[in-house]
Amino acid sequence: MRFERIIEGKDHLWAVREMNKPKNELALLFDTWNDMEYLMKFFMDNFNDLKTYFHIERISDAIADTLDDAEQLERLILDIPFTDNLDELFKPLGTTDMTVRELTREKARNWNRSGHASWLRVYAIRLEENVFVVTGGAIKLTQTMQERPHTQEQLDKLNSCRQYLISNGVFDADSFIDLNMEAEL
Repeated sequence: MRFERIIEGKDHLWAVREMNKPKNELALLFDTWNDMEYLMKFFMDNFNDLKTYFHIERISDAIADTLDDAEQLERLILDIPFTDNLDELFKPLGTTDMTVRELTREKARNWNRSGHASWLRVYAIRLEENVFVVTGGAIKLTQTMQERPHTQEQLDKLNSCRQYLISNGVFDADSFIDLNMEAEL
């Protein structure tokens, strides 16, 4: 597993980079959320969830909401001064993650979105205060991640990354940087 620094000169935001993919997980995520063909197919395939959980009847409305929300979320994650306060954006994934001290599984979304709640999620491992490793993300239209294959896949990636970090002795940002330096040699 390899990791890529998201903002040059800053060590607080990283993303998993699979060598068989053209970009890191965060960049791929925002590319996907801005791909009209992908969004059309996704919302057609998941139309019942869209109607049931968000009471949205038109796919065109869902696409427009996603494009707008993705732009806002990307700004919250990447733009200064927002990116210096990632602890305000990322929250524990679930109640079990609230009690874990090291390498917690976290999610980010646009918490202050007007209209309906945001269905966009960015998933990450929190190394320490304001230091995160993004593992992926999803459009989440159901109550739990286990209900749909695309969100279960993201949960699996999150758990796999956490286990990889633990098994390689990572417990904070310094040990993560050391692991990255060893991998680059």
